[in-house]
Amino acid sequence: MRSKRFFSLQYKVLLFSCAIIIIPVIVLGIISFIKSSQILQEKVALSNMNTVKQIGNNIEFIVKNIGDTSLYLIQNEDVRDFLKLRGTEPKEVISKKKIKIETDMMQLMASKTFVDSIYIKGFNNFELNTTGVRNIIDAQTIEKAAGLRGGTMWYLNKVINYNDKYTNVFSMIRIVNDISNVSNKLAILKIDMQENAFYNIYKDKIIGKNDDFFIINEAGIIVSATNANKIGQKFNYKDYGGRSFDASEGYFEYLSTGKDCLVTYYTIDSLGWKVLNIVPTKELLKENMATQGAILAAMLISFSICLVLAILFSKKILRRIKLLNKMMVKLEHEDFEVFIEPKGNDEVTLLSRSFNKMAAKLKELIQKVYSVQLKQREAELRALQAQINPHFLYNTLDNIYWMGRMEKAFETCTLVEALSKLFRLSLNSGNEITTVRSEIEHVKNYIVIQQARYRNMINFTLDIDPEVLDCVTLKLVLQPLIENSIVHGIEQKGETGQIDIVIKHEYENLIFIVSDNGYGVDLDEIRKLLNESSSNNKGLAIKNVNDRIKLYFGDNYGLEFFNRKSGTTVIVIQPFGRGSVDND
Repeated sequence: MRSKRFFSLQYKVLLFSCAIIIIPVIVLGIISFIKSSQILQEKVALSNMNTVKQIGNNIEFIVKNIGDTSLYLIQNEDVRDFLKLRGTEPKEVISKKKIKIETDMMQLMASKTFVDSIYIKGFNNFELNTTGVRNIIDAQTIEKAAGLRGGTMWYLNKVINYNDKYTNVFSMIRIVNDISNVSNKLAILKIDMQENAFYNIYKDKIIGKNDDFFIINEAGIIVSATNANKIGQKFNYKDYGGRSFDASEGYFEYLSTGKDCLVTYYTIDSLGWKVLNIVPTKELLKENMATQGAILAAMLISFSICLVLAILFSKKILRRIKLLNKMMVKLEHEDFEVFIEPKGNDEVTLLSRSFNKMAAKLKELIQKVYSVQLKQREAELRALQAQINPHFLYNTLDNIYWMGRMEKAFETCTLVEALSKLFRLSLNSGNEITTVRSEIEHVKNYIVIQQARYRNMINFTLDIDPEVLDCVTLKLVLQPLIENSIVHGIEQKGETGQIDIVIKHEYENLIFIVSDNGYGVDLDEIRKLLNESSSNNKGLAIKNVNDRIKLYFGDNYGLEFFNRKSGTTVIVIQPFGRGSVDND
C-alpha cells in the first residue's frame, strides 16, 4: 500500500492560518469596498442634488432679475414717452431723449454682469440700444411675443457685431404696452444674455470629464449645455427613462450607452425649466479608489502581521511538540529516565505531564516484571532442588509399605501410602497447574498424616461444590494454609481444634476458604509477610502461595486473612475456569 506523503505539522498550521486569515480579510475588504462605494455614491448623489438645486435657483434668480429689469423699463416714464413720439419733434429733442434713456439703460446694465445688451424697438420706428450691435427680430418672433399678452419668451438668438460677425445670445423678449391703454402696443423689448451665461453658473460644478449639464426650457429645448453642439436641440427624455422625470426633482441610476450613470434633475417651477446633470458612476467613485487603496494596504498589513504571528505561534508550539517526540524516541530505545519540564497551561503541557507519568509507570512496570521473573526463576530453582530423585523415593516408600503389610503394621502402611500419594501429587509431574479434584485428594492424604500425628486432636470438614471439581487451580495451595492453621493456630491454643475447608464458585472466581478456631493471627504482621521478604523465612510458605497466584493470574488474585471471633479465616481467590491438565 502506498504510504501517504508526509506534511509537517508546522506546514499544516501555516497553511490553515493563511486560509483563516486570507478568507476573512478578502471578504471584509470586498464588503468594506462595496459598502463604502454605496455610502460614497449616496453622499455624492445627495450633494449633487443640492448642487443642481442651487444651480436652478441661480438660474431662476437671473431670469427673474431680467424679468424685473424689463418691468422697470416698461414702467419707466421716459421710455414710454420716447416710444410715443410721432417723429415730428425736433431731432435735437429726440436725440437728447434717446441719449439720456440709453445712458440710464447702460447704468442699469452695469450692475447686471450677466446682461449683454438691451434693445427696444418701438412701433414708431425709434430704437433704443445699449451696444453697437445690430439686433434682428423676425416677424414670427414678434408675433409669438404678441400672443403672450405681455408675458416673456426666451429663445436662442443672434446679434451682428460691428465687424459684421454673428454672436449667439440667449434673449428674453416681450411686448411693451401703453400703461394707460393696454391694447396699445408701443414696442418690443429684448434683453440679451451671452450664450455661456448659464454655463458660467454650473461650469465649476462639473464633477468629471464626462459630466453633462443641460438647461431645458418648458418646450423641451436645450438652452444651455456642457456640449455646445446640443444647444437648440430637442432633449429626448425617453433616452433616460422618460417617466423618471415626472417628479419635480430627484435622482436615479440609469444605464446609458452601455455606461452606468447617475441622473440628477431639478425643475424651476416658475419657468417650467429643468436643470439636468448626468454623471457616469465611475466618475462619482474615482475618489473611492483612494479608499480602495487604503483597504488593500490595510489587508496586506493585516495579513503580514497575522502571518508573522502564526509563524511565531507555530514555532513555539511545535518546538515543544518536537521535544516531546524526541523524548518518545529515547523512551522507545529503553531510556526510561526521560523527563520533560512542563511549561505553559495548554494541551501540550497536559500531554507532557501525561508523558512523564507514562514514562515513570513504564519504568515501574519494567522493574516489576523483572522482579517477577527473578522470583519465578528462584521458585523454579527451589522446585529443582526439591526434586531429589522422585523415582528413588517412590520405590523406597513402596518397599516400606509392603514390608509393613508383611509385618502386619497396618497403621504404618496407611501413613506410608498417604505420604507416597502426597509426595506424588505434590510433584504433579512438574506442572504448576492442577485440578481442584487433585488438590482435594492431596489435602485428604495430608489430613490422614496430620490426624495420625495429632491423635485425632484436630477435626477436619470439607465442603466442596461439585461444579468446581474439574476447575483448574494452582497446585499446593490448600496444604500450606492448613499447615499454617495447625502450627500457628491450634497448637498455640493447646486444645482440640477444628479446621473447615470450603471450595466454591462465586461470580467469576474460584474461592478456597480455610477457617480454624485457633489462636488467631496478627493481621498487620500477616500483611507485612505477604508484601515483604523475611530473612528468617517466617511465613515463607503462605507468601510463596500468594506470590505464585499473583504471578500466574495477576494482582487481582491472591490471599486475604481475617480474624474471627475465635480463630482465623483465609480466603484464596483464583479465576474460575476449566481445562485439561496433564497429571501423569
